[in-house]
Parts: sequence; C-alpha cells; structure tokens
Amino acid sequence: MDTIRAYVSQIEGLRAEITRLDSLVATLRQSLATLKSLKELGEGKVVLVPVGSIAQVDMKLEKMDKVVVSIGQNISAELEYEEALKYIENEIQKLLAFRLVLEQAIAELYAKIEELISKEKEEKEEEENERGEEKKD
Repeated sequence: MDTIRAYVSQIEGLRAEITRLDSLVATLRQSLATLKSLKELGEGKVVLVPVGSIAQVDMKLEKMDKVVVSIGQNISAELEYEEALKYIENEIQKLLAFRLVLEQAIAELYAKIEELISKEKEEKEEEENERGEEKKD
C-alpha cells in the first residue's frame, strides 16, 4: 500500500506540473495573439497599455519590426517580428511535448498501480484457497 501511495503522490505532482504548463502555454498563446493584433492595427493607432494591475496609459503604435522576448531568467533578446512569433511558437511546441511526456509518465504510474492491485488480489485469493484446502484436510 505504501508503494501505491507513493505512486499516487507522484501522479498528483505530475498533474500539478501539467497545470503549470497549461498556464504557460495559454500565456504564450495570448502573447502571440496580442502581437498579431497589434501588428494588424498598424502604425499610428493608440492602444491602452497596462501599468501594474490598476492603471493603463495611452500609447501610440510605432513600427512592429522588433519584439523584445524573454529568453531566460532576466534575459531578453530583441528579435525581428516574424522571428519572435516563431520563437514563441517553438516554446509552445516544447511545452506541449513536455506535457505529453508527463502524461505518459502518469499513464505508466497508473499501470504500475493496477499491476500492484492485481498482484495483491491474486495473493489474497491464493491465501484463501490455501485456507480452504487446509480446512478440508
């Protein structure tokens, strides 16, 4: 039973990680959509840009030739617009691939749990059969 509990705990941890990945993917997809929308609006349009959680300021769109993208912890790089879109799309694909690996790990853990439960059931049946034969003797 301790082994099963350990597997269940691992599954819960993997599910939490999948939830975190889903949130990251949603954020990256929102970034893509926002960049594309801003590009479609074009130069000269005024947009509201959030400044913190309670304020917004008017900003006039300039050229969308370059995008500053976070590429690591506190590290950013200026990329061409199309290159930035591809970078974000690649990040999404990497996260989705990792999500698949985690889902496979969960499936494997469930299979191990089922195997342990089956073995435990078989052992109990064997014990009951042995007890039944002992009573006959």
